[in-house]
Formats: sequence, C-alpha cells, structure tokens
Amino acid sequence: MEFNNGAVLEALRLALHRQIPWHKRPAIFTPLRAQGLIQTFDQKPPPSTKFLPSLRIAVLTDKGQKEIQRIEASKHLSGWLDDDYFATFLEGVAFA
Repeated sequence: MEFNNGAVLEALRLALHRQIPWHKRPAIFTPLRAQGLIQTFDQKPPPSTKFLPSLRIAVLTDKGQKEIQRIEASKHLSGWLDDDYFATFLEGVAFA
C-alpha cells in the first residue's frame, strides 16, 4: 500500500487534532504506527461514567509532530504531493 505526502500529512493532522478510536482508524494509521509516528493510548472515561471501559485512541508521538513539520516544510518542492511518502521517509532515515 503506497501513500503520498499529502495523505500522510492529513493522517498525522487527524491524530494531532482529534481523538481517533483505534478500532475506527483509517488504514494509513497502521503503517504510521509501525514507523513510530502514531501510538495508541488508553483514554479513561470520566469518573461519572461507571460502566464504560477505557477506549484505545490514536495519538501523535513527538516523532510524528516533527514529521508534520518536515512535510510542511517540503510543500514548496515540486511534486511533493505525488511523492511516495514511505520511500522518501525511509531514505531520510537510512541516510540521516
């Protein structure tokens, strides 16, 4: 499954600004989690709700926040939207 820079940026923003239940996550969240950009967190219900279990949600890691900044900084480059994100990401990790 290939994802472009725009799709990854949008998914990272979703994890940053919203509490996405892990069981309802978009497909792109799984590879982002494998790269350490998203992690899951048990969100406890409010104390007033006695019978609701905790809910596992997707949250952005520090590495994910840095990746948002990196992708946004590269938006001015020609073709950034169409580039295969994971090829670019892995190349940056391997040669950094």
